[in-house]
Formats: sequence, structure tokens, C-alpha cells
Amino acid sequence: MADKKPTQTKAPTIPAVGKPLSVRVQDEGMRDDLAVIMRTGCTASDAVRQALYMLANAYYAAWELGGYPPGTVPQITAHQLAPYDARQATDQAV
Repeated sequence: MADKKPTQTKAPTIPAVGKPLSVRVQDEGMRDDLAVIMRTGCTASDAVRQALYMLANAYYAAWELGGYPPGTVPQITAHQLAPYDARQATDQAV
């Protein structure tokens, strides 16, 4: 049986559900990005989950809509925000 070619890389292992995931804050820029998301009051873990969810959805859409071949990193050039809706809670009605 032939060995793998030296240029072939092993596919990363996807962590099992429930397994802890560790992410190193690599520099001040990454720390600042995390701080921006955490200004909403969420934890660092929640912020990473939200960012992962958004990026995964962008990749999935790019691949499923045929804009990029599956497995290719899409170039994300914009994002779209829903308009802010400042509805008052019922206990704050005047």
C-alpha cells in the first residue's frame, strides 16, 4: 500500500459535541475584536459561538448557492444588518 504523498495534509478532526474547545487570544487585535462582541453583555464563549455561527452560515451560503466550490474559503466583502427596532418593553410603556 502506498504512503501518502508528502504534500497531502491530514484533514483536521472536528471536535465531538460536548467536548471543550480552546481558542488562544493571539494578539491585541483579536482581544479587541472579542471585546467588541462582549459589549453586548455576553461571555467570551458566547461571543466565539456567535462568530462561529455567522461565519459558518456565510461559508455554507457561498457553497450552496454555487458562488464558490465547496471547501474553498469565500471572500466576504460585506454584511447586511436588519434595521434597529427599539420597541419598548410592556413595563416601560408610557
